[in-house]
Amino acid sequence: MALENFSERMSRILLFAPLYRLRGRKLRRKDGTETTAMELGLMTLLFFFDRMLDGRKDTGIRELAGFLQSETNSRLSDSFADYEKLARDIVQVFRPTTGRRNAEPFLDWSSKQERTAEFSYLKADKADVSSNAQYYVLDEQGLELVFATKEYFNEYQLSINQLILRKQLEKGQFTLALRQVEEMRLDVETLHSRIVRIRREIHRSIVSEETLKHYQKVVRDLNERLKSEENQFKELKTFIVTTKRRIHDNIDQDPVRDAYDSIMTVEQRLDTVHGKHRRLLELGIELGTSALAAAEEALYFSGIDAFNFDSDVANRFFATPLPLDAARQLIEPFLPVAHAAVWSPLDIFAPQRLERFEREGREEAFPDEALAEGDNAEARTNLRRHYGRIVDDLLAFLGDGTTTTLEAFLSYEDEHCPDALEEKQFYIFWMILHRRQCLRFDEDHLSEDSPYRDIAHAHPELAALAIDFAPGVLERPGFTISNMTIEVTRTHGLS
Repeated sequence: MALENFSERMSRILLFAPLYRLRGRKLRRKDGTETTAMELGLMTLLFFFDRMLDGRKDTGIRELAGFLQSETNSRLSDSFADYEKLARDIVQVFRPTTGRRNAEPFLDWSSKQERTAEFSYLKADKADVSSNAQYYVLDEQGLELVFATKEYFNEYQLSINQLILRKQLEKGQFTLALRQVEEMRLDVETLHSRIVRIRREIHRSIVSEETLKHYQKVVRDLNERLKSEENQFKELKTFIVTTKRRIHDNIDQDPVRDAYDSIMTVEQRLDTVHGKHRRLLELGIELGTSALAAAEEALYFSGIDAFNFDSDVANRFFATPLPLDAARQLIEPFLPVAHAAVWSPLDIFAPQRLERFEREGREEAFPDEALAEGDNAEARTNLRRHYGRIVDDLLAFLGDGTTTTLEAFLSYEDEHCPDALEEKQFYIFWMILHRRQCLRFDEDHLSEDSPYRDIAHAHPELAALAIDFAPGVLERPGFTISNMTIEVTRTHGLS
């Protein structure tokens, strides 16, 4: 039938009605030329969409006015009050002051009836009573209008699916929510492929400082996006727990029982997707530390290897007649720093530092090593138990992986076992491994009294733990420790 779904198609066309109403409003720039408010209306929707993706809910008239003034470079007016009035007028078009939805009447020729399409683009969120400010967020049709203007799916697909899933859960559409979770799983797998591709490009394509800065920006933007999505996952999990508790209170009703089973299935599948996304967050952090640092170091040493002092400096200095200033600038970086060979007699009255020449050279052991070698059997047992729990958590965090950083492991412990981060033995364990560089779990390297022997028996597949330096200092309440890379070898452990 030619007019099938005529009403739905008309509704999609009328979705753009507020933008065309804004097109009829003429605005005059400071240079005398005219423009319309339609462009500013679209900028408004994109501004609210970007704030929603970032999880920012403190967005009102003043924030919108500042955005419009910044993006237009104050070409419409120098007064912030003018932009504030313009922002208020645009918001009123998308959200009428009457409190009713935008309504667009039309004739449905398929049914020969008059119909009205209603749209809600912006809805009121929280309010700040102290500053008398009302905040707004995009409503359902506002999101549809933003999606209709461009394919956002490549860059924001996972974030968009998270927003849609929230809407479906609010409406109780659990069947559609399950399908949405499956799409999110595919998005996570696509993101994983993208991270692997970026890692390969970093190792293959960084040949200049400009290329390095480009990939640093790419990795930084990727990590910011992953952190924003991680926050959305946590909000979704909290919302599902609240919804599940509300449904459980009315579990005696048959339809509610079906809804409870559905929300349980959604929760289980979402947890699986969240776990895979967490691994992406760890890969992104690792990409921004180890991969880029290795590429930067390789670029530095390639520049050193390519530099030839004889041809680049000496031959040019002696073979080319350069002006005196130019010659000085050429060789000045290679000259030693000048030292004034003078001595003041007043130095004899300066404070003197007396030192003993007979210094006793001794190396103090770490407290836990001395404890492990002492006669206190209970202390040795506690120490082994502490170390065993640390390695258990590390292997659970790595899964099938072999390499991570202490920073990423601390983030994992902070969420799953925060009590461990309050113990001094946790940090001493990593300090000892950093000093030893490599801890091997075999008969040749572990004595019967070693505090690490229980670890070897608990994980016979574990062969070695290798520790290396990584840039950065990790600050914890009461503790400070340098970041480090951790590599696990699983071959033949202790028999």
